[in-house]
Amino acid sequence: MEFPGDVEFAAIVFLFHLATNYGMVWTEFRLYHAVYHRPPDLEVDMSDIAPSASADLGVNKKSASRYAAYVFWIMFGINLLNYLDRYVFTGAANIIAKELGLGIDQVGFLATAFVFVYAVGTLPLGIWADRWNRKNIVAICVTIWSLATAFTAIASSFWWLFISRMVLGIGEAGYYPAGTALLSDYFSRTKRAQVMSRWTAGSLIGLMIGFIAGGVVAGLGYGMWRLAFLFTGIPGLVLAFLAYRLREPRRNQADEEAIELDPQSAVNEVEVVDAPHATAVPRNVFKQFGRLFQIRTLVVLIVMQTFAFFSLGAAVVYLPIYLQQKDTLGLSSGVASILAGGVVVIAGIVGLLVGGYMSDALNRRYAGARVLVCGIGFLLCAPAFALSVTIHNVAIFITCFFITAMLINVYNGPSTAATQDVVPSVLRASAVALSLLLAHLLGDAFAPSLIGVLAKIFDPTHGGDFAKNMAGGDLRMALLVTCVPTLIVAGLVGIFGARWMKNDIAAAQLADKASKGLQAS
Repeated sequence: MEFPGDVEFAAIVFLFHLATNYGMVWTEFRLYHAVYHRPPDLEVDMSDIAPSASADLGVNKKSASRYAAYVFWIMFGINLLNYLDRYVFTGAANIIAKELGLGIDQVGFLATAFVFVYAVGTLPLGIWADRWNRKNIVAICVTIWSLATAFTAIASSFWWLFISRMVLGIGEAGYYPAGTALLSDYFSRTKRAQVMSRWTAGSLIGLMIGFIAGGVVAGLGYGMWRLAFLFTGIPGLVLAFLAYRLREPRRNQADEEAIELDPQSAVNEVEVVDAPHATAVPRNVFKQFGRLFQIRTLVVLIVMQTFAFFSLGAAVVYLPIYLQQKDTLGLSSGVASILAGGVVVIAGIVGLLVGGYMSDALNRRYAGARVLVCGIGFLLCAPAFALSVTIHNVAIFITCFFITAMLINVYNGPSTAATQDVVPSVLRASAVALSLLLAHLLGDAFAPSLIGVLAKIFDPTHGGDFAKNMAGGDLRMALLVTCVPTLIVAGLVGIFGARWMKNDIAAAQLADKASKGLQAS
């Protein structure tokens, strides 16, 4: 059967989505309605609020710290499953396609279904997280994507898989904004980058396990890939229940307590020079997004994240293919996947930890340290990446690409922490959602397509090199003319944009105080 072209496919998907997901469309309408009519204030049962270190609540600092650590490990496990459930399909995609009779183009459409829904869904779900109980949103989202993963085990057609990937995208889209905002209110700004870096490490571990679980289990025999989806979906339901049982922290709780415990700390010594956004957070959603775009540091972070997602998206898709080309290293499919996956995960975790520790250490002396660390990491990453795709030696490739993967992951923890630092507490989830929406749509959503088109243009035979497994030179040129410049630009933006962070932190603190004063009155 001939599969429809791009335009016809888009129309079919749109109509199919409306016809089969009326309930979801209605839910989205109600959500946007709530955006316009509900202020960004947390309205929950006060008996469910997490304990603080205040003596008035009869809870000492040590017990509050232990509970925060418990929350972290719950969220770490959820983040691990987030990426495990996302990439288990990638590991088993080849065998699934053969058993269900899918074409390579249909496998690509399944990937697009997830990325597009994930990107678009982050914004409304992030807004929701700024208005409702975040730990409940986390529990709901984990339940949704876990059920989508488990039900993939009984898929029998392309459309079943397509809908499952879309539902997976909806669930995972809501977790990241709510999760980062929740953790930010359990850990103060002095520890936030380290916490976010360690939390993000769960995504790299989940990615690796997902590849292995999908590929290895699927290779055990006909239909065994279904067990991989079933067994990876069930643990999520357990973690969803544990998330539901967590206590919701008060908005901006950790930073307020840190200031009370150490009011003379250097990290709190900020002053406002020019901060038009240092007022109470507006209730109108359009004014809220206008407020977010007034935060110059947030704009810098969004630009850097967009370039990072472009480079990461291109590398994840094309690196294994590049390593298998006869005119590069000529590795087998298995060796190429293990090598690429292993280096990305190990180096990525090192980069996350290094970035978190460095930014927290430097942040005590320089308010813009988080953004500066990100910029330096990107700038140094550019030459390392260029060397990794230029030199045809396994040992040199591993060394250069290890440095590349480490440096490009340095930004994760500091950038996430910086976003939480410069945004008023009631808009943190929305800020994360806005960042993800723009970064995915402008970054990795189109990076693989652009790299593929450029590689074909650089191929004198316009596709013949790839058919003969000799497209290494074409891919190299495509990667060099796109990824290296984007990394350089991202680095320069971060280095020159770090100077605005001090004012933006102060403005966020004043906005929180102003909002608190309005609520009290």
